[in-house]
Amino acid sequence: MHLEANQPEFSPSIVSQVELDTLLALKKAKSLRQIVEVRQLRCINHQLESETVFGKQIWFFEAVGVDSQQKELQCYGVLHYSVEFSLLELIQTHVFDSSQERDLYQHFCETGKRTDTPWHPANRWLLSGLTMVAIIWLVYISYLWVSRGNG
Repeated sequence: MHLEANQPEFSPSIVSQVELDTLLALKKAKSLRQIVEVRQLRCINHQLESETVFGKQIWFFEAVGVDSQQKELQCYGVLHYSVEFSLLELIQTHVFDSSQERDLYQHFCETGKRTDTPWHPANRWLLSGLTMVAIIWLVYISYLWVSRGNG
């Protein structure tokens, strides 16, 4: 397990805690028979605490494990910490099957949106439902209008 070279300097106790939490997150999230190695560990967001606000650290990791069928699995994870009074408190852990899923999770945490486009599937269903109701209503109104004109 290694930290990237361009990382800020972290104390050995913080690094060992993050390494331990990485292994625990992998064991909890995946049914891995053996964790071969954690290949990469990096802090992607480090906000220092102030007098009024707690700090935050978000760590990414990449690991390789072996499942029960002796198949090698790539795992990509996120560890989200709150820094309170210079102590790390683990808030959330997530382990993903691909780095794209992990990046989408990070994007969601930063923006609160799943995608950048407003053309979400729920919006499409809403638009098609409103269109169908409008068509049915227009057909009903035209039926009433035609039936009164003939009668």
